[in-house]
Amino acid sequence: MGGKVNFPNRVLYQGDNLDFLRGMNSGTVHLIATDPPFNKNKDFHATPDSLADGGSFHDRWSWQNHLQPEWLDSISNDYPEVWKVIMAGKDVWGDDMGAFLCWLGVRLLEMRRILRDDGSIYLHIDHTAHAWVKCLMDAVFGRRNFRNEIVWCYSGGGIPKKDYPRKHDTILRYAKSRDWTFTVERKPYKENTQQVGIHSTYSGADNAIDLERGTPVTDWWTDIPTVTGWHPEDVGYPTQKPLGLYERIIKASSNPGDIVLDPFCGCATTPVAAERQGRQWVGMDLWDGAYQQVVGRMNDNRQLLVDIPPTVTLSDTPPVRTDGGETAALTLATPTVGKRQRHPHPRTQHGKLLADVGAFCQGCGNDYGFDPRVLEVDHRQPKSDDGTDAYENLTLLCP
Repeated sequence: MGGKVNFPNRVLYQGDNLDFLRGMNSGTVHLIATDPPFNKNKDFHATPDSLADGGSFHDRWSWQNHLQPEWLDSISNDYPEVWKVIMAGKDVWGDDMGAFLCWLGVRLLEMRRILRDDGSIYLHIDHTAHAWVKCLMDAVFGRRNFRNEIVWCYSGGGIPKKDYPRKHDTILRYAKSRDWTFTVERKPYKENTQQVGIHSTYSGADNAIDLERGTPVTDWWTDIPTVTGWHPEDVGYPTQKPLGLYERIIKASSNPGDIVLDPFCGCATTPVAAERQGRQWVGMDLWDGAYQQVVGRMNDNRQLLVDIPPTVTLSDTPPVRTDGGETAALTLATPTVGKRQRHPHPRTQHGKLLADVGAFCQGCGNDYGFDPRVLEVDHRQPKSDDGTDAYENLTLLCP
């Protein structure tokens, strides 16, 4: 279910996360919990004289200045569904949204590749780009792998005169496959519900409330306050999120000892939350002060609650792939042959291939005892070598 891990535990990669993501072996990470830029068209700066002093990032995007030609070529050729979302955002919203979606899209494709089959991703976003990012993640992870749209509600800040105050963020949760890891979290019932439950228990009612177990946490989170200047976790970093928020995510979708990744680790909330919950972790950030921020919070006994702080490794060199794989698992496009002829989409040939070649991987020859529906249609002669979508050039491979 998982690949061979080619990176150390407790490592902070400093630099562009795309290079580091591309260096990680496929299927090695159990959980990605991250808080990327939101395309808010503004700059963020840490509070002066704070632990995070000097921390800043630019959340502005330009089609001309922030995209690389190879991103455009790769997505438009190999990921048509992703490309459609990017172009729709560009056409409807503007070049900045298209640029943001392209920049995020190439990274999400790598994140999907490095997730294990039982892995999940939680991506934190707000109203600015939520609708477009939801469509983008549907295209990357598959809409059937969408699990939850979590609403995190909070208070504080200014009150507008002509609008309802915007006091929530959204966390989009997707699984890699149908085998995702999840542990239900429960919390005590409210006092009035507990009283009803006591009477129901005494009367022997069939619908008696289980007071001992409590009620499951839903996708509407109102019990975790945001980090403000008075908050004991506050380090002065812009957009800092509370530990309780990411600890809930980590406990729900990973097990002790699992690997948690945050490609935008910023002020180190995810690494600290993972450490507190007994998980391995990998952080990435472009900010040159990120290492000091991670170490500072790991050394803060109030944050980590341990006597001996863990050792954190700093690296600006991407890990070296040892699995011999591509940078991202390809999604098959539907090319036009000549001016009129179009081969049937490869995915529509899945059932016919199962009947003709058998329900096992044509590459390694194993059936692994899995559902044959997870076999993926691929090309015998790669499209990069002028292979076509003709039926004779298609085969079935395990993921």
